[in-house]
Amino acid sequence: MPRLSAAAGSYSRRMADLITSAYCSTVVPNSANVNSATLAALISAVSEAVARYCRRTFIPARFIELYDSPNRPYLMLRQTPVLLLNSVTLFPTGLYPLVCTADQLDLRPGIGRISFKPQAAESLAVPFSLQRGYRRLDAVQADYIAGFGFATTSSMAILPGVQSVAPAAMTDINMDHLWAIGVGSTLVIDPGTAVQETVTVSEITANTFTATFSQPHNAGSVICGVVIPADLALATALAVGNVLNEPDLTKQRESQGKTIGYEYLARMGDLIFTPEIISILDRYRDSVV
Repeated sequence: MPRLSAAAGSYSRRMADLITSAYCSTVVPNSANVNSATLAALISAVSEAVARYCRRTFIPARFIELYDSPNRPYLMLRQTPVLLLNSVTLFPTGLYPLVCTADQLDLRPGIGRISFKPQAAESLAVPFSLQRGYRRLDAVQADYIAGFGFATTSSMAILPGVQSVAPAAMTDINMDHLWAIGVGSTLVIDPGTAVQETVTVSEITANTFTATFSQPHNAGSVICGVVIPADLALATALAVGNVLNEPDLTKQRESQGKTIGYEYLARMGDLIFTPEIISILDRYRDSVV
């Protein structure tokens, strides 16, 4: 589907690591002998390479995107899976934009498909048939949070300093992945806003977590965390191992194109994705260029 533009919000676009050094050492034993700073830099480089290969952002982020009007009764969002749909704006480039809230829309988060609920017609009162889709619109703007992780909200206002916060949920399941806020969890508060910040959880109870905040946040503020799928984390760690063992993995193919074991041709300087790793990454690769 063509789009007028696809612009991210003010959320930081810096790549985040997909795995930790501790996890890497469980998959690549010899990584424990690598200088910690070198290993951290290598994990960051491989994480970025994975994201570029897959042409997507895995870490939850806020996106504000402007789409061409689709000639169908639904809209396919560019980023998936969708964790939270903030709003959809009709006539966003006109004089009288019409903001539709999430409760007026049906969302299929795994594929990013949104459509109007049947009962939304009366509340919207717009001069076109919902059954005919968006065809009379100039464009549609979507504001949402997507990525591999979770999004919940705070039930209370948060002041700067050490605060205990009661979120809407401390644990749940999202896209078949269990998530839980625990000690050491890294959370992004109000992504894509002027008060966005990242905090680390220091304590938890059954219903609250404690962290040090530098910004004030209103009740209902969005709290995001990361849950990287297990196979994606494994592929990233294996790629780190391949880079560490690059001298043993850059042998020329035999004249008939056959390989022995894991030997294969790699261009000098490339991060190494073996066919086994690619078979994992292709599940997450965005086919839209």
